[in-house]
Amino acid sequence: MGLRPGYKLTEVGVIPEEWLVIELGALKPFVTSGSRGWAAHYSNHGSLFVRITNLSRETIYLDLTDSKYVRLPPNDQEAVRAQLFDRDVLISITADIGILGYVDGRVPTPAYINQHIALVRFDPSEACGQFVSYFLASEKPQKLFKASTDTGAKAGMSLRAVQKIQTALPPIHEQRAIAKALSDVDGLLEGLDRLIAKKRDLKQAAMQRLLTGQSRLPGFSGEWEVKRLGDHLTFLRNGVNSRAELIVEGQVKYLHYGDIHGAQGLLLNPSVTQMPHLPNSKASRLDRLSDGDLVFADASEDLDGVGKSVELQGVGQSEAVSGLHTVAVRFDKQVLADGFKAYLQFIPVFRQHVRRLAAGTKVYATNRAHIASAEMKLPDVEEQSAITAILADMDAELAALEARRDKTRALKQAMMQELLTGRTRLVEPAAEVIPFPATREITTAKRGHNEHFNEAVVIAALAQQFASEDYPLGRFRYTKLSYLLHRHAERTTEQYLRKAVGPYNPKTRYGGAEKFALARSYVREHYAGKYAGFVAADNAAEAERYFRDWYGDEALNWLDQFRKASNDDLELFTTVFGAIDEVARKGGAPSFKSVKQFIADDPEWRAKLLRPLFSDDNIVRAGRKYRDLFGEPPTPHT
Repeated sequence: MGLRPGYKLTEVGVIPEEWLVIELGALKPFVTSGSRGWAAHYSNHGSLFVRITNLSRETIYLDLTDSKYVRLPPNDQEAVRAQLFDRDVLISITADIGILGYVDGRVPTPAYINQHIALVRFDPSEACGQFVSYFLASEKPQKLFKASTDTGAKAGMSLRAVQKIQTALPPIHEQRAIAKALSDVDGLLEGLDRLIAKKRDLKQAAMQRLLTGQSRLPGFSGEWEVKRLGDHLTFLRNGVNSRAELIVEGQVKYLHYGDIHGAQGLLLNPSVTQMPHLPNSKASRLDRLSDGDLVFADASEDLDGVGKSVELQGVGQSEAVSGLHTVAVRFDKQVLADGFKAYLQFIPVFRQHVRRLAAGTKVYATNRAHIASAEMKLPDVEEQSAITAILADMDAELAALEARRDKTRALKQAMMQELLTGRTRLVEPAAEVIPFPATREITTAKRGHNEHFNEAVVIAALAQQFASEDYPLGRFRYTKLSYLLHRHAERTTEQYLRKAVGPYNPKTRYGGAEKFALARSYVREHYAGKYAGFVAADNAAEAERYFRDWYGDEALNWLDQFRKASNDDLELFTTVFGAIDEVARKGGAPSFKSVKQFIADDPEWRAKLLRPLFSDDNIVRAGRKYRDLFGEPPTPHT
């Protein structure tokens, strides 16, 4: 099959013709590796010390759950060389080679790398480090990493080899667009991971309280009775057949102890679960498993696996037997309800009992006597069923979230394949995209209508988009949203003054815009408890038509990303954005230092720096938000 028109075959795969293939070194980056010999500086607290264990092949963003720290002498030259900054690209260069990392606002400052990691710092006008990180983490470049490693007994990559690595390089605006799209999906994945972790913690807490009787469900109040499990169970005959004796197809499914340890859930349905089979001749004397049977793994390499079990469910017409290193138990259903048995392994008394009795040098062993001798307080089967229903609902919610996360991961992989090879383009090929066109004022003559009319229409559009009867749009919020609209759509915010609350346009309230919007029934004032502001009125559709004629559909779609932004964030963003633009307008180079100094020098704004909202970290965060929304700051001019 030939190449698609407009594409070419290169060392890094098929890419659009206008994309470059270039060695990292040709971009003249700063390249170094981390410092050696810092063991003497290790500390329980201090500056982050990034190691290969903080990098992952699942994402380009650093995993800081297992963090190490160093305390360094002042003005240490090694620290200056090995310190991380935003947009740095990290590459593991020893042992597990080619794991990518990208430094962003989630990495605390200062932070340093060890000698097993290379740092590549690009001129942001030449290359987007985030795009390069995503590209080098994709399939084809990973193969190139391995091909370019140094030979020898110990795998390693020199800094010269790092500079020889090739990357595809779209135009800078397309690099940023691709990086932003993939970063958004990563953000979604991180949010799902956090939600899943929270739900797991909630489930763990619920099990701790419900399975011990610390919390009782409504309608249940009787005392729990102590039961000895051995008085209410029957042990089933299990097989002792190894994996080598099993067959792929057959009539009798065989539950091996490894399948229990590897089970993703607490319930096992043999009619739908992929399992090996045992020949009929070897299964003839074994007991068949039924719904509600509980099967334990009788051996574990660690204490966490002691007592691990699965409960059979949905057996139906299937035949299944318990196999090697398992203990299969059939409990009296008047004592232990179906479904509840799966949670037996999490009841603290039972868990502690089997762990205490487990023995072995290389493995921990559980046997029938251990299970039979366990004694614990149990509720009646009705309460067990109610507890099971609550926990099963939590399990189902977790399973749904995990399935959503898996689908999102698959989507990300598909997006990487499409975007990083140029099969799908986020910008028009060869389009002239200028992130920062010259600031242009929109005068009355250009608009064809006066400024008060324009702002009345803006207020109405914002009220229709963001307000509701329960949450009317207040002046503070619509002022910040209108500021963002003008900064995005017109590249000018000169009508906004610097006031204590942030950028403020007095003409909207006192110059006639609000009065015009109220008089034309574009908006109406509305009160809902402690909230007061504007909501859309009878003629809001007329205002919306004007807005779409002047600004297009894209403007409101763009603004929608701020729907859930807090008022604090809106104040932070608009203040810092205004400071960045003013620093550039006056001929300076916008940076954290210059922006913070500008805020400090302004008599209306300097008090903001005393508030936690305007901490150094938040100012840096707002600066990154500016870059995400508008690209690099305008070229300084006088």
